[in-house]
Amino acid sequence: MFKNNNKYFFGLLLTTTIFSNNLCAKEKFPYLQGKILYQFELDRVLSTKKKGVSPNNSFVYIEPDISLNINQNWAVKTQWRLQPNDVLTTRDRTNPERYRTFLSNDRGMNFDEMGLLVEELKIHFQNDDIKLFAGKFDPTFGTAHRKTKRIGVFTSQFTEDYNLREKIGGGAIALLEKSQIQFNGFFNDNTSLSRSAINDRTRARRNDGLAGNTSTLSSYSVSMEGEDLFGVKNLFYNLGFRSLGVDNNQNRKRENGYVVGAEYLHKIGKESSVIPFAEFVNLSNMSGIKGRKAQYSTIAVIGNYRNWNSSLSFVSRAIDKNSFYDRYTFDRQLQLSVGYKFTNNITVDVSRAEIREQAKKGSLLGLMVSYLYKF
Repeated sequence: MFKNNNKYFFGLLLTTTIFSNNLCAKEKFPYLQGKILYQFELDRVLSTKKKGVSPNNSFVYIEPDISLNINQNWAVKTQWRLQPNDVLTTRDRTNPERYRTFLSNDRGMNFDEMGLLVEELKIHFQNDDIKLFAGKFDPTFGTAHRKTKRIGVFTSQFTEDYNLREKIGGGAIALLEKSQIQFNGFFNDNTSLSRSAINDRTRARRNDGLAGNTSTLSSYSVSMEGEDLFGVKNLFYNLGFRSLGVDNNQNRKRENGYVVGAEYLHKIGKESSVIPFAEFVNLSNMSGIKGRKAQYSTIAVIGNYRNWNSSLSFVSRAIDKNSFYDRYTFDRQLQLSVGYKFTNNITVDVSRAEIREQAKKGSLLGLMVSYLYKF
């Protein structure tokens, strides 16, 4: 099942495309509904003082989000990720939360490293007042990592670090007039679903000591999102708290964290707008390591004019030094981006970024082409 061969990747890509074009229409229950995000990214290191960094890197990312609607209230929801295991989510135990390393020595395009991940697989119930779900899912924590934000090519690859992903458990969402409150109970997925097809990233280890890997519902998160905060129209906000349990070990301690974010949609005429955005995250005992603290900050200004999009953003990541790590880490990213959305749901984004990563600086130029197919 798990083979390193390009033909498996291209075969799955073709199968996904054919499948998405032959899904049944929403006429009666049950029916399939969803969307598939296709992305191609190309980035080049223009300059860096770090030795051995390959200049060019590119990869394909595909995210099918498909629901089987059984009736008006019940559905089976799934999300998949087809991505390179050597570029994204490498499970590096030294930096288990690191979503991507930019200034690496093994940059390039290698389809043999493509892996198909089961990101979410859950049973879902919904009515006018509440949503309930159980299975494998991504608990809500922060919004800066969401691809719909379109804050340049690289921003979400920093903020994805603190995104809670691939958990087993359940949750409930209370639907209010202009907001929603969500509570989740979970543990890290170390079942067979934690492997990947095409190229096997292997099953997650039960004894890796990471926060949340307890096989019991000892971890939880609560979040609130809404709009028109304090009666201010188009002022959006998100608040969240997380607490991840650890196994009994004197070197490990429960991870706690919170997130605060806000954005304001300021319209300038009928076809243009400006959106200031900010999000701050603080984590203690990060990854379950006692005394390890981390702070993430994202500040951006996004401009929209007709189909054009531009942004200026700054993202920082500060992780305290401790006995498990060599040095205090203060990574940061300053990025200028411009993008265009075509009428057929194809978007093109170009970004220039100055990045500091693990005490090394680099200048990057990135191009991302995306296509969102809805059905």
